[in-house]
Amino acid sequence: MEKKYNIRLIGTDLDNTLLTTDKRLTPRTKALIEECLERGIHFLPTTGRARTGIPDFLREIKGLRYVLLANGAEVIDLKEDRSIYQNLIPYDKARELVIKLKEYPAYFDFFADGKGHSESRFYDNLTDYSMDPFLIDLIHMSRERVDSMEGWLDENKSPVEKFTLFFKWTEDWSSAKEELEKDPEICITNSLTNNLEINHHSCNKGDALMALGSHLGIAPEEIMACGDGSNDYELIRRAGLGVAMANACPEVLEVADYITSSCDEEGVARAIEKFVL
Repeated sequence: MEKKYNIRLIGTDLDNTLLTTDKRLTPRTKALIEECLERGIHFLPTTGRARTGIPDFLREIKGLRYVLLANGAEVIDLKEDRSIYQNLIPYDKARELVIKLKEYPAYFDFFADGKGHSESRFYDNLTDYSMDPFLIDLIHMSRERVDSMEGWLDENKSPVEKFTLFFKWTEDWSSAKEELEKDPEICITNSLTNNLEINHHSCNKGDALMALGSHLGIAPEEIMACGDGSNDYELIRRAGLGVAMANACPEVLEVADYITSSCDEEGVARAIEKFVL
């Protein structure tokens, strides 16, 4: 007999999970999200993006209140326009990382104060880093151009939500990942095959999801989560019902309770229909 679930909170990654590969939210999926919200089931986008990267078509969904950002560095309440959870990289460590990341043949930027910050030398040359047109558009939409990342940090003294790197060559990606993973103060994940994402060592989507569940009085077994990338691993592992997309990476497929169809086959919608509605 198939296990029955009483899902009260759905957390789902955006890119290559809730959204199609060309960054669309299908009408069927949107309608199911709206139905969940009407029934009092919370729906939580759980993204690696900054606050400025939340698409308008999600913000405009009636009843959508919470968003998990930057791989769990922050959970925000859209209705009250406030942060209800944070796990950030301190300024001093962020400053150190900016210097370190200059050693790599890679694009890199960081999120702070809800915005992405990218140096002009990167922002104006995104095609040099094997980015597809949809990603280039997203970066141009969600990052602000700055002359110097160190200068911005020194002026603002802000903690950082996340660093993102993109590599043109696989061997450069692999060697950087191996070296950065030796630093006990940071956590390394990726959402694409050519990127690395750096958060505080104790930051992940799973912890942030559980924090929101606690805030709302929702137990882990009442939470369903959907994802595809390695930055979704803890999200899938910690949820009472972890759902991997058919296009998910091997480690997410391995830890999932259920594997749905791909992002281009409305896998999240199918999971909602099967387990929630």
